[in-house]
Amino acid sequence: MRQDRPFSPRLPTAPEVQRPVLLLLAACVAESGSASPAGDTSRSHTGDTASDPLETASAPNDTAPDSSETAGDPDTGDHDSADTALDTGAAPITGPCAAYAPAIGFGPVQDPGLNELSGLAVSRQNPGILWTHEDSGGSPDLYALDSAGDTVATIHLEGVTNNDWEDLAIGPCGAGWCLVVGEIGTADWEHSVLVVEEPLLDGTAEYTLIPEVRPFTYPGDPEDAEGLALFPDGTPLIVTKRADATAGLFQLPAGASELEWLADIATGAAGEDLTARATAADLSTDSTTLLVRTYLHLYEVDVTNPRAPGTPVVTPFALELQGEAVAYDPIQGGFWQVGEGSNRSLFYTGCVE
Repeated sequence: MRQDRPFSPRLPTAPEVQRPVLLLLAACVAESGSASPAGDTSRSHTGDTASDPLETASAPNDTAPDSSETAGDPDTGDHDSADTALDTGAAPITGPCAAYAPAIGFGPVQDPGLNELSGLAVSRQNPGILWTHEDSGGSPDLYALDSAGDTVATIHLEGVTNNDWEDLAIGPCGAGWCLVVGEIGTADWEHSVLVVEEPLLDGTAEYTLIPEVRPFTYPGDPEDAEGLALFPDGTPLIVTKRADATAGLFQLPAGASELEWLADIATGAAGEDLTARATAADLSTDSTTLLVRTYLHLYEVDVTNPRAPGTPVVTPFALELQGEAVAYDPIQGGFWQVGEGSNRSLFYTGCVE
């Protein structure tokens, strides 16, 4: 990503990424060897540092597969290819990284009032911008942050309440892009996705938009969810948060009011509870890989066929306290994350070339 003013990245410090409680949990998990549903399957850090996304955001990806090769199959993926990502003129990173560099800390988030960030999405049409929102009970607002952590713009969603917003995604709509908010937490609330067109930021500090509200129900008992992603054709993918070290994958087809179950995935070892609950999710641009965050781990899951997902692969990331937001960077590659709490750092984990 890039921004108008210069900014020097810094490496994350130990207090920011390693909290005593989580370190103890991690140590226990490492000793038992039972944390990962993928066994020994994992990605590792490679290289000394992550490339600076501010300097290389517009670099083309010469090895990106042709989008025509990833077209949806009605018998498997059900979704169109990622052709729309090319409409911005930027060269997208269509798939996940083969290897990741160590995380780099940016920011921190400057507004101390943004202390329960629970959704994150990287803008395609506003380079250098991360969209985010607050968790349950926060204002029904979306915030555009730059990588220095400054709030560049705010969108107020008129006519809705933030009962339990849990995640955020960006997808194509018409000739532009739409921000999609997941009102998906707490099984007791009415669930919905809220859709607004992403404005092309022009220096305006505040916007007021009326969202399209798409309420939905589950095919069975309602579930708590904290992960939302979008297939390339704009179909929402909901990732539920369960106490049995699994997560359910559901999609909301166009025109439907009931979710369709796709599959269940493991988010930890049998017997894990809090640390294995899914707290955020995102899809790669070509929709072949699902990024799933828990309180202790980050996984990448092959969802080329979302009805038969692959084994979750442990992926290195910056360990945070109460981390509930993660997003792939569709232009630079790699991913961003942020945790709850005042003045938290924005962490970027880039690809190793």
